[in-house]
Amino acid sequence: MTYELNDKVKNLIPYDAVTGNYQVRLDANESFLDPMEALKEEFLSAVADVKFNRYPDPMAAGLCEKFARHYGIDPETVVPGNGSDELITVIMGAFLRPGDKVLTFAPDFSMYNFYGQIYEKTSIVMQKKDDLILTAADVIGAANDNKPAAIILSNPCSPTSLVMSREDVLHIVKNTEALVILDEAYMDFSDQSVMKDVEKYDNLILLKTCSKALGLAAIRLGFAISSKQIVRALHAVRSPYNVNAMTQAIGSVIFSHPEYINKSIEEIKNARDYLYTSLMQFKGNKGVKRVIKPDTNFVFIELRDTAHVHDELKKRSIIVRQLGDFLRITAGTKKENDALIQALSEILTSCADK
Repeated sequence: MTYELNDKVKNLIPYDAVTGNYQVRLDANESFLDPMEALKEEFLSAVADVKFNRYPDPMAAGLCEKFARHYGIDPETVVPGNGSDELITVIMGAFLRPGDKVLTFAPDFSMYNFYGQIYEKTSIVMQKKDDLILTAADVIGAANDNKPAAIILSNPCSPTSLVMSREDVLHIVKNTEALVILDEAYMDFSDQSVMKDVEKYDNLILLKTCSKALGLAAIRLGFAISSKQIVRALHAVRSPYNVNAMTQAIGSVIFSHPEYINKSIEEIKNARDYLYTSLMQFKGNKGVKRVIKPDTNFVFIELRDTAHVHDELKKRSIIVRQLGDFLRITAGTKKENDALIQALSEILTSCADK
């Protein structure tokens, strides 16, 4: 007999991560700052102390303590993960039953629905309005209509770059019986976090990543923050030793330097604001439909011929993310941002001349 893949995975396509060598990479919302440049000696020393023949601390206690101290929360409300993606899969697989409804809003992070489908959840996707703004009333109305077991959304949103107020988020949490999974991957660039409120609610899980503001995409480190009851359950169902010793060591170093983290965030925000202001100069160009003011480390811009502009940028060795009629452009160094702006100016001028 020949083994056949089941229908759930048979025709899946791997995640479309951009590969290749580009002079300017503004596609993955990574930080343009490498903490290795500032903390190299401490990183190397921390990794040198790792006992490679031993399993890592299964609770990553020291790391969670430093994370909690940085954000001013109780370390007993923190669960570490191999990136926040792992934590999403754990929540989808263990906290929800097969067939349970999961409510998401489009556009948002595409992997929410992917993980839900893999774990045999019923996906309910509500389209956002043309202005891309999501309100508490939108979410509560959709929850009342569909009775989901869980609601998952990013705030600030990837890819729209818009943020929902903390008051609206807490209004949603208080007015639904669903589990609310709130992804604050980009909240370091905004000011509407509900992290310090999480412990007050029994239906809220907040996710954080170290891949954006902290510039640690390479080590795959994320956290879930929730009530102590949910945290106990997450510890019970996650994989043992899920955060490796080197990641724990490097993460502990960076959270020991809040001044570096805060300085990096301000530098990235300044680069984002520079990019946004520079892109706004194209607002009168007939090839540009709108540029959205961001609360993230990227800018979301709608074009009339997005595919053409995306391809022309690639020809110039500049890669950004195309999402339908939009480009999602990560803030880079001033040199990278200027290269992007110059290329866009040439491309849009060429399009206007046709």
